[in-house]
Amino acid sequence: MLTSGIDGVKEMLKLNPWDEVILDLKLADIGNTMITTLKALEGVGDAVIAHSFTGIEGSLGELSQYCRERGLKLYLVLAMSHRGWPLEFTEKLLRLASEVDPHGLVVPATKPELIRLARSLFPAKVLISPGVGVQGAREGDALCAGADYEIVGRSIYAAPDPFLALSKIVLSQEVRVNECKGAEAR
Repeated sequence: MLTSGIDGVKEMLKLNPWDEVILDLKLADIGNTMITTLKALEGVGDAVIAHSFTGIEGSLGELSQYCRERGLKLYLVLAMSHRGWPLEFTEKLLRLASEVDPHGLVVPATKPELIRLARSLFPAKVLISPGVGVQGAREGDALCAGADYEIVGRSIYAAPDPFLALSKIVLSQEVRVNECKGAEAR
C-alpha cells in the first residue's frame, strides 16, 4: 500500500471503517529512528509492530512512550514464523515484553506452543499470529492455541480471487475453532 504514497494510503483507509489499522513495519532500530518513521506516517494507522530484540533502553522504551503519548497501540514481535527462528531468543523476549507492556504481541501461528505460553503469561494482551497458510500453519490453529487474530495476508493478496480466498479462510477458521472447542468440552 505504501507505493501509493502516504496520501494515497490515507485515501484507501477512508473507503472502509476499519476497527484497527496496524502498520506492519516491524520497526527495529534506535528509538529516535523508529519515532522518525512513525512521524512520517502520522495519521495512517492506529497501531505499529516493532521487533522486541532491539532492547528497551534507547530503543523500545522511547518508542513505547511515544506510542502511549500519541494513542498508538504497540505490538511487539516475540518470534518470527519461519523455521530458522532460534527459539532460545524467545524466553528473553518474553521478559522484555513484560517490561515494555505493549498493547499486544506477535506470536507465530507456526509455533502454537509459543502462543499458548504467551497467552498464559499475558492473558490480557492481544495476540496476533502470522504464518497461516503460505508458511504452513493451518487456518484456525493459532486461534485454538490462544491467539486473538490470525494474519493471512499473503494467502489473500497472492490468490487469483482474493475475495474467494478470504471466504474459504474464514470458513476453515470457523470449522477448526468449532473442532477445538468441541474437543475442550469433552
